Amino acid sequence: MGEPDRPLKILFAPHEIGGQMQLMVEELRRRGHFATAATYSQEWFGHVNDIHLNIDSVRGRLKRQLLLLSFTLWAAQNYDVFHFFWGESLYGLGRFPHLDLWLLRRLGKKIFVHFRGLDVIDLAYFDYLRARTAGDNLPEPPINRPDQQRSLAHWRRYAHKMLVSEPDLLRVVPEALMVQQAIDLRYWKPERSAPQSQQDGIIRIAHAPSMRRKKGTEFVERSVSELKEQGYPVELVLIEKVPFDQVKALYEFCDIGVDQVLYGWYGKVSIELMALGRPVICYIDPAWFHYRTDMPIVNASTRDLTDRLRELVQDADLRKHLGKAGMAYVHRYHDIKIIVDQCLQLYQETKA
Repeated sequence: MGEPDRPLKILFAPHEIGGQMQLMVEELRRRGHFATAATYSQEWFGHVNDIHLNIDSVRGRLKRQLLLLSFTLWAAQNYDVFHFFWGESLYGLGRFPHLDLWLLRRLGKKIFVHFRGLDVIDLAYFDYLRARTAGDNLPEPPINRPDQQRSLAHWRRYAHKMLVSEPDLLRVVPEALMVQQAIDLRYWKPERSAPQSQQDGIIRIAHAPSMRRKKGTEFVERSVSELKEQGYPVELVLIEKVPFDQVKALYEFCDIGVDQVLYGWYGKVSIELMALGRPVICYIDPAWFHYRTDMPIVNASTRDLTDRLRELVQDADLRKHLGKAGMAYVHRYHDIKIIVDQCLQLYQETKA
């Protein structure tokens, strides 16, 4: 797509998630834009952003508020486009979130909010999904909390565009546009010629839960144990609390990846595994199939996960076929260049 006549000044803030903010600003800078990623808190994965305010290390509520207010005013003077991650803006006070949005709109700034999951869906809702899967007959709780609903009301008033990273979030924000997660294909390219199973015959299954409650890890563990009891040479490789720069080698060590089996769409784990040519199992809600009819992911719920895993364990040709299809899929939809193209078009088309 064509670039604007003058560079855009874009701030991504205030919380990193899986390196997505930094990945996007670096691609924008390669295209000549003035882009910055600023985070208020450091995530444990080890991703590093341009600006890290480290709010949690500042002692005293008043000092923290003064730092946030100063940063907000500085950002308002230096950027024209604000792309917020994780449902938060730059400044708020307890039950009064997003106090900065009124000012940014008055100053003619363009405001985008990019919802990623638990910023609009209550974690308790995933507990309900897990309990229902286990056979418990529970009433369905609200999908989000009152504070999340209040936050959404502010975003609906002030944001020029609301974005979601996956279609299941459209249940909560139906008016949003989908801008999916991005991946740097220069990094996520296969380097290991074959998984370790070609040396020892053990089929290894990768599962990398950022939060076990959300991913349904106990069901993955149960299915692998059932396969072992049936005599299959399988091993579960749990990848937890591992720095991001060590994850790729662990993925390539494995034959199969399982993302999640509860909430209905795939995440960054699936994208990374597919980019490396590994077949992926994930629960995809039928309501969202139409968004990606060419998705080469093996769809499995908690009820049939063992069967789907068994099929992949038994069929090396199927694993190879899905691996190739997954690589092509990621190149079509998740390349950082494609995602930034989409964002730039939104920035340019939106009138402040």
